[in-house]
Amino acid sequence: MHPLLHKGLKFVYAAFLLASGTKHLVTVVWGDPSVMATGYEELGAQAFVSAVLETGFLLPFICLTKVAGGALLLLPGREPLGVLVAFPYATGMLLWGVFMVPSHLAIMGGIFLLNAALMFANWTHYQPLWKRPAGR
Repeated sequence: MHPLLHKGLKFVYAAFLLASGTKHLVTVVWGDPSVMATGYEELGAQAFVSAVLETGFLLPFICLTKVAGGALLLLPGREPLGVLVAFPYATGMLLWGVFMVPSHLAIMGGIFLLNAALMFANWTHYQPLWKRPAGR
């Protein structure tokens, strides 16, 4: 991947993760989190978000994970870890678009593709994870 494209994708994805994670965390902690369940035409999506909000911990955990992933992307030498931290979120968003809110599939697919492109760009850092240790 071209270094300039890589840097651009990294900063766009980090900015998205930090901004959306912080915004949703502020809404959950200090705002009215019930607004997050509105705005979906799909009743199943509204019920799902309401159930996630009722747990009291799941949405703040997701938001903190997004913020952590975005921050790690910006720290020198920590980009590969940030991409891995954000991967479950990106996968969840893709599945959210496919199964719950098809009208948002393009946006959710874009989030997943950003993460996948950054995983591809950092693949040399992940290769040792797939190798067997010597002597086994």
